[in-house]
Amino acid sequence: MKNTLEKRILIFVFLVLGLTVAVNTALNIEGFRLDYRDGLVLRCQSVATELKTSIEKVLALGLPLDELEGINARCQEIVGSDPEISYCLIENTVGQPLYSSDPSFHFFVGVQFLKAVNDSTALLMTPQWGKVYDFSAPLFDASGQLAGRIRIGFPDTILQSRIEKAFQRSLVIFGAAFLVVFALVFLFTRRDLVGPIHRLCEVAKEIAGGNFRVVVPPMSTSDFSELGTALQEMALSLQERDEQITENYRELEETNRELQLSYERQEQIGTELGRSREMYRSLLEDASDAILVSDEEDRLVLLNKAAEFFFGVSRNTVHGNNIFSFWEKLKIENVETQYEMHQSILQGKFQEAEVRFIRPNDHSRLIGWAKGSPVIGRDGKRMVQMTFRDVTREREIKENLEKSTIELQRLNQMKDSFLGLASHELKTPLTVILGYTDLLLDDMGDQLSEEALPMLKHIGEAANRLSNIVRDMVDVSRLDNQCLKLRSRKIHINDVVRQALKEIEFFFSVRQQTHQLILAEDLPELVCDADRMVQVITNLVINSIKFTPDGGKITIVTRLVHSLRLPRGAGEEKEAPYREISSEGQPYVEILIIDTGIGIDESDQIHIFDKFYEVGIIEEHFTGKVAFKGKGTGLGLTIVKGIVDMHGGEIWVESPGCDPHNCPGSTFHILLPVKQLNRPFIIPVAIG
Repeated sequence: MKNTLEKRILIFVFLVLGLTVAVNTALNIEGFRLDYRDGLVLRCQSVATELKTSIEKVLALGLPLDELEGINARCQEIVGSDPEISYCLIENTVGQPLYSSDPSFHFFVGVQFLKAVNDSTALLMTPQWGKVYDFSAPLFDASGQLAGRIRIGFPDTILQSRIEKAFQRSLVIFGAAFLVVFALVFLFTRRDLVGPIHRLCEVAKEIAGGNFRVVVPPMSTSDFSELGTALQEMALSLQERDEQITENYRELEETNRELQLSYERQEQIGTELGRSREMYRSLLEDASDAILVSDEEDRLVLLNKAAEFFFGVSRNTVHGNNIFSFWEKLKIENVETQYEMHQSILQGKFQEAEVRFIRPNDHSRLIGWAKGSPVIGRDGKRMVQMTFRDVTREREIKENLEKSTIELQRLNQMKDSFLGLASHELKTPLTVILGYTDLLLDDMGDQLSEEALPMLKHIGEAANRLSNIVRDMVDVSRLDNQCLKLRSRKIHINDVVRQALKEIEFFFSVRQQTHQLILAEDLPELVCDADRMVQVITNLVINSIKFTPDGGKITIVTRLVHSLRLPRGAGEEKEAPYREISSEGQPYVEILIIDTGIGIDESDQIHIFDKFYEVGIIEEHFTGKVAFKGKGTGLGLTIVKGIVDMHGGEIWVESPGCDPHNCPGSTFHILLPVKQLNRPFIIPVAIG
């Protein structure tokens, strides 16, 4: 091994060094040849340019090229001054020599063109000099026309002689360097490579023979030292592993015994799984829902008892049949949909769908809710399990409820139409009754008897109450039909509050109640219908008076607040699932009406703005404005909410609950936007 590795290394080094020296010498010689050739070409170009300048100066005087003197001598001078230049001649435009360094030289006799070196230099073959590098430069006369050419050349033999000398020098230098490098490589290989490898091979043979306690001799290089250390560590590792293998063999025997016990336990588990499978089958069989199972070839493989009853078939007659043929026998609707659902489940998806069919045994129409899921059979193939729940009764109830809802909506619409019609039909006779009552009381009161005068006053009061009820009915009808007209203008809300309280000041004294105004003075102007806002505040305050005991207190507060909610526009859905919000707070004027009354139950707070909600117990109905706990028509708060909504605002109530003894009170909140959105909330269509 030692001799073989050593020979291979030396042969490889010899070849690499020899190839390197040869390639380097060839590249250097070729580079030298090209550089020397280009230098001679540049020398010829320089001489030709100088001669050209002199001749063109004479030609510029008007003399023809063939009548110049001293040109032959100049050409001979050029050739004589540079021994490497072979010839110098001047020819006319047709290539005939006019002047030459050797008049006896016939340039074109036997000359062959070999190749072009560049635009002005070509390699030619001549009988006299062999290969010649010929440089040519054009001559122009005074008119700029071509008058002739200057041709200067040097033989290729000059380059060959120069190359031979350079090759000899390079050969000597590279040969000496080759011998020195080869000798150094030989010594390095013998001392630092082959020798350590031989010693390490001996150590490896000892380890292979089972001597794991062998000692590795010291190495001369760090790489072989690391390899020796690795061999030493490998010997120790093999010794430890040999001991561990012996120990593992004993453990393997123990593991084999444990595996035997585990196999026995696995058989017990298999038995338990078999019992569990039978239990699952029993549960499947006794399930209350109908269950069908089909394989990937669409064959029915399982039906439970509930399925037999639900579909009115015997499992013995349909087992193994195609499931879609089974559907056709049941006259199931949308068989194509069932097919798509079945294929989707086979792909591993869960599906649900409604199934309508006719049961064969009693011809009854049934509706089932089917849930399909993929299951894996014993052979590992995917199957389809369909669970059906009888929802026939549920669907009938749902359809009846839908019909009832439609009928209720129709009746509600009829009720609204009746209220609108009744209110408008009552306005005219009420106007006549009130007009004549006022005429009798004001202009003919002294002509009435003492018994008739109180009766007439009661008639007027009753007519006024009925007129208010009719007015509320008209307003509700307009709100329901979105036909209430607002006359909006810029107002100060504090002025509206004061005007509303001025109109109902009398009712506070009747109930011996007090009121307090806490009005912010720096509120911005609002764009709204002042009369309608007076109606809103009046209705809310009268409502607080009615449900606050005698001697109670009612507080009205106005203030400026900011909220992220955007103002509601006219015509916007009131029961929308969500409300738009702004990225920054929007300014609102908030009106709070706070009383010390009996409060409102939490269950009533969400319905208090519904139409007729107050009517509830008919025995508590009373149309008087300030009777304690007297319930009215149930339209006042509905009108309040409708007007606030049309102004783009919000209204709600807060109360701890209803307690007639402790009187926790209630607070109504009204939010009116300062900045209106670009949404029309004035509807210019009115009724009547």
